[in-house]
Amino acid sequence: MKTDPIYIFRKTWATYQKVISNNLMFHRETLTAVRKLLDSRPGPLNVLDLGCGDATHIGKILNPGQVAEYCGCDLSPYALDVARKNLEPFGISVHLLCRDMVAVLREAPENHFDVVYSGYALHHLTTEDKQTFFTECQRTLRENGCVILVDVMLEEGEARPAYLDSYNGMVATRWKALTKHERDQVQEHIRNCDFPETPTVIQTLANNAGLTICRRLEKYTWHEAWCYFA
Repeated sequence: MKTDPIYIFRKTWATYQKVISNNLMFHRETLTAVRKLLDSRPGPLNVLDLGCGDATHIGKILNPGQVAEYCGCDLSPYALDVARKNLEPFGISVHLLCRDMVAVLREAPENHFDVVYSGYALHHLTTEDKQTFFTECQRTLRENGCVILVDVMLEEGEARPAYLDSYNGMVATRWKALTKHERDQVQEHIRNCDFPETPTVIQTLANNAGLTICRRLEKYTWHEAWCYFA
């Protein structure tokens, strides 16, 4: 069996691309809502993309002319290799870091970014680290900057065990575009790595950091898009 990291990355990334191409996590609707928001901000914008993966999402929500500076981070060096190619149409120098998103935020310059974007990454953090995320976002944002979050969130009143059962039940019965093995891999990842909060808890964390204007942009089942302004 092949166990080298490049093979593992390509295999798991291929599964995630199938999830996206079949719109199983409602990327199409949430990213459309985010783009509508950002269409009102022509830029040029300094953008920090936390958990950027291969950076395809940024290309769907921002035009190259809107971006003055792009900094992205991800824990996969192989995803960042793909990101470099995907970001070439922006025609700017990009800064890609293979580091933990909270560590990157702590070292980000103060009052520097217009947009901090995170897609399907925050739910992997503990509640304490989610608070640090918002606190550091507020510190690094320029005046009139915003945090844009696309992620899974618990329904109000829903506990994590119920979420795990319900979401994995949906994967098992509705994600037929994936093979049985791929669905099993996704379910294992969810059980081990998903720690979502309710929108109210997330809003409280944002408010604690001084981001007091919170607006939902889109919601499809547990998949939501929000923006947070100071």
